[in-house]
Amino acid sequence: MHELVLRISEPEKCYVFARNAQRQGHPELAKQAYRRAVDLRSEGYATESELELAAVRAIYAYEEALSYSKGKRTRATGTWQMANRYGLVEAVQKRLSSRAGDDLQPVLKELGMEDYSFSAVRSAYPDAFEQAAA
Repeated sequence: MHELVLRISEPEKCYVFARNAQRQGHPELAKQAYRRAVDLRSEGYATESELELAAVRAIYAYEEALSYSKGKRTRATGTWQMANRYGLVEAVQKRLSSRAGDDLQPVLKELGMEDYSFSAVRSAYPDAFEQAAA
């Protein structure tokens, strides 16, 4: 990640940086700024394990993909409601089984966040998802 992007300490500043980088013809820096925003937002969320951190990161990346594809800030309200009601792992499991996030996989790839997808979380922690499915 570029030094300028690493120095950003707030997600809102990442979005401003990404907009400016895109406007000035540096799309790679814009992608890095979006990724940094997801990282900062997920670090600010209180988690108890690496699995929960990966799940939160996937939800925030899902929000970024929604926002990027729609052209305006979009929250994953339904996913957050599931996370609050059933837990983070169960919410990711339900989102994977609903097939709603499949159409955003190309957008995540375009943003350079395919490793933050729901399916990437499931493949990184298969045992936890087998227990959640049971």
